[in-house]
Amino acid sequence: MFSNSKWFNNFYRLFIGQGLATLLTTTVNYCLIFYLTDKFKSASLLTIAQLVSLIPIALFSPLSGVLVDRFNKKMLLIVSDLLVAGITLLLFIKGISSGGILTVNTILISNALRASAISIQNPAIQASVPNLVPDEKLLSINGQYSALQAINQLLPPVLGALAYSSISINNVLLLSITANLLGLFSVVITKFPKISTTREYKVLVELKTAVNELKQNQGLFHLLIFKVISIAIIMPTTVLYPLMTTEYFKGSIKTDVPIVEVSLSLGMMIAGFSLSFLSSKYNKLLSALVGISLISGIFSLSALLPSNKIGFIIFVMINFIAGMGIPIIEAPIQTLIQQKISNKNLGKVISFYLMMIGISGPLGLVVGSVWSRIVPINAMFLTSGILLIVLIFFVIRDKAILQDLKK
Repeated sequence: MFSNSKWFNNFYRLFIGQGLATLLTTTVNYCLIFYLTDKFKSASLLTIAQLVSLIPIALFSPLSGVLVDRFNKKMLLIVSDLLVAGITLLLFIKGISSGGILTVNTILISNALRASAISIQNPAIQASVPNLVPDEKLLSINGQYSALQAINQLLPPVLGALAYSSISINNVLLLSITANLLGLFSVVITKFPKISTTREYKVLVELKTAVNELKQNQGLFHLLIFKVISIAIIMPTTVLYPLMTTEYFKGSIKTDVPIVEVSLSLGMMIAGFSLSFLSSKYNKLLSALVGISLISGIFSLSALLPSNKIGFIIFVMINFIAGMGIPIIEAPIQTLIQQKISNKNLGKVISFYLMMIGISGPLGLVVGSVWSRIVPINAMFLTSGILLIVLIFFVIRDKAILQDLKK
């Protein structure tokens, strides 16, 4: 099915094109976050902006896993790229007509529509990899994909700050359109093998199958529930990082905010690469608990730092450790899902898991938005830290988790 040169050239056209497109698109997203932070300085607004990017995950995750298994993946990618480019073009035209001033509603609506298209695009790309790459190369490619994700976490905050400080918001949007067209071109020139599909599906039936499969693995099921709760606790605080930097530490949106983001991303990248060298027999439950403990400790400590330059420097340093906690949580849980769930139901379970995360994130943001109006920003960090410690207590008291997942 694969010849050495043909699969290599074919796959890397898609890999490089989509990688560059994602890098540029994420850079533009950071520019819009900086724009909202700079113009409005509102914790509630940043929370709402994050909400409209997460809600499509909850809405479309049950459907997206089904779509990519039953429809032509190349066409799904082309349609999603065209939709994102078209939506950004309309935002660009709006910016031109208003002299470079974008209203909050315009940004929020465009973000929601772009997120809807991307929520289908991401699983389509991941599901296409086994059809484009020989089996013996999958591990290597997945490693490269992890490295690309780390780069896309590391560079966009810096590039976004540079773009926001040096070019107009209209030109930033033009950059996003260019990125979408680049991604579209990479899909068009990639040859996808023909695979027989069926269009008969029932989303609710498949979700029920996923729940039943999880119930047969009680320890994993309980752990995923706790993970979903942790997302609801962590999410309201993570969206406040730019505001914590500018309002509490009196930092610069153009220099200090990207420094914090880079510190987090470096921690994620180093921890992610380190995990790839561990034995598959390492204690995955312990790893996840260590990751949650790191984040809870950093959140709590951040709240107690002095609101001066020294406090900010410590904030940057400790958030490098918080960044390390993210893959330490995510990697073992993903591995447990792959090990415990049968192949025929794996896609359904992953879709259900993403749907639950997509629901818990917005719920946490809604509660956090109300709480952020009552308490100072640093108190939000302390609240999240304490709640995560309480969550860890319940995890280590859960007998099903301890019996099924301690190895």
